[in-house]
Amino acid sequence: MHAWGRTPGATCPGCGAWSERVHSGYERRISDTAVSGRELLLHLRVRRFFCGNAACEKRTFAE
Repeated sequence: MHAWGRTPGATCPGCGAWSERVHSGYERRISDTAVSGRELLLHLRVRRFFCGNAACEKRTFAE
């Protein structure tokens, strides 16, 4: 199963500022065997964003 976010941006957890400036992206894989005794492998595409608030300690954050 493949999943990814559909919003154009995300909120910085450090300051709450909205950002649509994508820094990079990566894939996380989560595995579980609880679905009818068969392995479920979830491919989750995650984006990292730049925080546009100069006063915020976080420069980048994951959605």
